[in-house]
Amino acid sequence: MDAENLKYVVGKAEEGQPAIIRFFSAVDEYSVRCFNDEFLWLQDYVKPSKIIVMINSEGGSVLYGMSTFSVIRSCPIEVDCVIEGIAASMASVIWAAGDNLYMHDYSLLMIHNPFNSKVEDDDPSVKQTVEAFRSQLETIYTKRFGLSKDKVAEIMNGEGDADGTFFSAKDAVKAGFLPSENVIKTSKKVRDKVKNEMIGIDSAAEMRNIMSAVSAEVDENKLIEAITAIRNQKDNYSPIQENKMENNEKNNFDAISAQLGLAKDTQAAAIEARIAELINAEATLKETQGELTATNIKLEGKEADLANVKSELAETKAALQAYKDAEQAALKAEIATVIDDAIKAGKIEASAKDAWTKMAESDFATVKSTLASIQAREVITEVIAKDPANEGKIEETLKDVDAQMQAKIKEKLGEVKFETF
Repeated sequence: MDAENLKYVVGKAEEGQPAIIRFFSAVDEYSVRCFNDEFLWLQDYVKPSKIIVMINSEGGSVLYGMSTFSVIRSCPIEVDCVIEGIAASMASVIWAAGDNLYMHDYSLLMIHNPFNSKVEDDDPSVKQTVEAFRSQLETIYTKRFGLSKDKVAEIMNGEGDADGTFFSAKDAVKAGFLPSENVIKTSKKVRDKVKNEMIGIDSAAEMRNIMSAVSAEVDENKLIEAITAIRNQKDNYSPIQENKMENNEKNNFDAISAQLGLAKDTQAAAIEARIAELINAEATLKETQGELTATNIKLEGKEADLANVKSELAETKAALQAYKDAEQAALKAEIATVIDDAIKAGKIEASAKDAWTKMAESDFATVKSTLASIQAREVITEVIAKDPANEGKIEETLKDVDAQMQAKIKEKLGEVKFETF
C-alpha cells in the first residue's frame, strides 16, 4: 500500500505507537473497502501499540458495515473507537466494535432498526431478511453494552413515530453505552458551536457534515493524550472491555446467505444485491396478488366443473358398457338358440356348429334368414316316405336351396363350402 496516498489514516503511523484512522463518510462499498484496507495495513504492517478509530458517519449499508465491524473485532491490537461527530445507524455498530468506546461531549449516537422495519411489507422473504438483520444488530448491541434485549428493542424502535433513538454523550452514559469518564471534554466554545449549528437539522448526513467542520479543529495529539489519561484513571472500568465478542461475523454472513438462498461465503455485494432485488420485487408482488387471488377463484370453479364432468362421463361410460355387455350377451344367446334349433331340425350338422356360430357373429341376419329358408330334415323325409316318386324332385329342390344359400352367404361373407344332405 502506498503510504503517501492514504485516505483514512491520520498523521504518521509508527510501530509501537498509537495510530489514528478515520471513518468520516457514509457506510457504502467504497468507503468500507478503503477503510478496511488501510486498517489492515496498520494492523499487519505498521503494528502500532493501539488503533484509534475516529467515527463521523450517518451510517448506510448493513452488509458492508458488518465487514468493518468484523475487521475491528478480529484485530489482535487493542482498538479504541471514538465518536468524533455522529455515529448513526450502521456507524453505531462500527463504533460498538471497539474494545474501548469514547464520545466527545458534543457528539451524537443514533440507533435504530435496519430498513425502517416499521413500514409494512407483505413480502415474506423481505420480512425474513429485515428480521435477520434486526436480530443480528440487536444481538450486537445486547452483548457489547450489556443491555437486556427488551431495552435494546425499545431503543431500536424509538418512541412514537420516531425512527430509533438519538443520544447525546450524557444520554449515552445514562443508557449504559459507556462510563461517564469515557466522555472526552471539549471547550464550551466548541459545544456551543455544535449546538447552534444543529438547530433545525434532522438529517443524519447534514449532521455529519456539520460535525466534520467541528472535528477539523480537533488536535489528534491531544485526542491521544485525552484517551491515554482516561485509560490511566484508576476507576476506569467498563464491562464492555471484558465482553469482547467472538469472531463469529462469518457465521452471521453465512446465516444471512442461507436465509436468502445463497451459498456460503457469498460476497457482501452479492448479498446486498439480492436484498435489493427482493425489495424491488415488492411492488410487482403487490400488484399481482389481487390478480392471482381472482385467478385462483376462477381456477377453483373450473376445477369443480371439470370434476363434475369427469364424474358424469365415468357414470355414462359405466352405463354404456353395461348396456353393451348385456346386448352382447343377448346376441350370443340368440345365436346359440338359432344354431341349436337348426341342428335339432336337421338343417345343419352338429359338427358345423362352430362354423355357423362364427358366421353368425359376423352377420347374424344373413345366417338367421339362411337357416330359416332350409327345410327341416323331418319334412323332407316325410315327403319321400309318402311318395318315393318325388325323391328326384326333392333332391332338385335341395340343390336349388343350397345354391341360393351359397349365393347369399357368398354375397355377405365370401366363399363358404357346405355339405349337402
